[in-house]
Amino acid sequence: MSIQKSQFITAAVLLFGSQLLHAQLNDFVPLSDDALNNPDAADWLRWRGNHSANGYSSLDQLTPENAHKLRLAWAWNMESGESEQEPLVYDGIMFLPHTNGKVQALDATDGELIWEYKRRLPPGMQNATTRGLALYEDRIFLTTDDAFLVALDAKTGERAWEIRTGNPDDRVNYSSAPIAAAGKVFAGQTCGTGTPRACALMAHDAETGEILWRRESVAGPDDPVEHNATWGRVPHEMRRKASFWLTGSYDPELETVYWTTASPYPYPEILKGTTDGGDLLYSNSILALDANTGDIKWFFQMQPRDNFDMDHQDNPILADVEVDGVVRKVVFVLGKPGIQWAFDRQTGEYLWHKQLVPFQNLYDHIDPETGAIRMNESLIPEQIGDQRVVCPGMRGGKLFQTDAYSPKTQVLYSPVSNECTNYEVVSLETNVSGVNYSKLLHMQDSNGQVGRLAAISATTGEILWNYDQRAALGSVLTTGGGLVFVGDLHRYFMALDATSGAVVWSIPLGSPVTGYPISYAVDGKQYIAVGVGGGSAGTRHLAQLYPELKIQHGNSMLMVFALSD
Repeated sequence: MSIQKSQFITAAVLLFGSQLLHAQLNDFVPLSDDALNNPDAADWLRWRGNHSANGYSSLDQLTPENAHKLRLAWAWNMESGESEQEPLVYDGIMFLPHTNGKVQALDATDGELIWEYKRRLPPGMQNATTRGLALYEDRIFLTTDDAFLVALDAKTGERAWEIRTGNPDDRVNYSSAPIAAAGKVFAGQTCGTGTPRACALMAHDAETGEILWRRESVAGPDDPVEHNATWGRVPHEMRRKASFWLTGSYDPELETVYWTTASPYPYPEILKGTTDGGDLLYSNSILALDANTGDIKWFFQMQPRDNFDMDHQDNPILADVEVDGVVRKVVFVLGKPGIQWAFDRQTGEYLWHKQLVPFQNLYDHIDPETGAIRMNESLIPEQIGDQRVVCPGMRGGKLFQTDAYSPKTQVLYSPVSNECTNYEVVSLETNVSGVNYSKLLHMQDSNGQVGRLAAISATTGEILWNYDQRAALGSVLTTGGGLVFVGDLHRYFMALDATSGAVVWSIPLGSPVTGYPISYAVDGKQYIAVGVGGGSAGTRHLAQLYPELKIQHGNSMLMVFALSD
């Protein structure tokens, strides 16, 4: 793993606009840990807004009473491809990631282009997802589809250093934003189906890119014996995948990073060689890692013995809330099975769980006192050719979407998809995943409504309201003005009253709303920004359940809204 510094032939930087117009960058103030730990309400400083990853903005100019006055303020074309981007905003400058490893600095009031960094990716790597960036001191940190972590000068877009941490030929790369804090950059790898290895989460020196520690997503010989044993006879080098494909959260006081892991590969255990019933640690888990060493402080596995690619990729939300009369430091997690989980983030103690989808058949039982899980073993396939209907399935529950939490209402706002999948076990020669999962089904008791936004009390886990609709929903933003913003995978972007769930504003856009919505302010004016466009294979697959909506996967664009003058 080599670290390279200028000069480079794999990227181009273009500068635009007048220096007078963009004096913010001339007077750029490096973003300190103190500023990240106590963000200005006008800024959106990291993926999902802050280290708690709660998708919350305290800005309150927009309310249920005036949301109907929202209008398009400006729009910006983005690179075509899988558009699930989230921009950052700092002191009136927007830093926008695109597919294809492109980053732009824009004036956040009108989209005026300041500088652009464009990576020249190898053939065959175009149009893949780049979900976000990290900003720290005077640098922007980008992860790429060709498995590089890149540091850019925030003022110019020029590259300071880059380091390659994986081999794309092994289907190991990046698709999510890093976290930058305390002199480090934390970045989790994405491992595609068919990969010959496990994924890893790494901490890098923010100044140099040097790897400080590396934590694999699967248990191995250096882990506790009982954890290593959960893979049975499968040797360490054959324990594969378990991606870190969404970004985690960070508690600076506890010096802990929280990251979720995805499914092991191949999916059916008869093809993995784990028919002895092991849990396959640490797949489909929440990991609490020492930020200084990478050691696991505690973990909880939400989906043991996975046979169906039931990823638990989430933005683990951190909040201090009262549970059973005691204020607890809590982390909330959600995954494809559609179960919302709450844990004490300091100790890992289970607090509560709540099923958000109307029906599930993955679990026989989850103990309400301990969180102990008993899986539905009748679903586990026994031979090639077996078929199973699993609810939620491959595209159900929470996929790429992110939930949000409002400290003001102490409510979680969680999007899930009411979907089931008909799985057929096939040979690896037939399908590299080991299953055919092309056929999606409507979920029992869903009334054909695929999209659900659930409002859940963070204190008790009680569902306060559900908003259901035909098309699946995307990611969520909530604000201090009492609004919840969410788009759908048809083409509508809407605002709901955070208290009642009533839709108070909506607008049809040109493509599915697949970006992560943000809010920021410049000169006292609040803006809402969200990306639309092509989306991922998962979002396109879900459209099978509502064919009458005639979804258009068009050009990718960033749409920015504000109150009309």
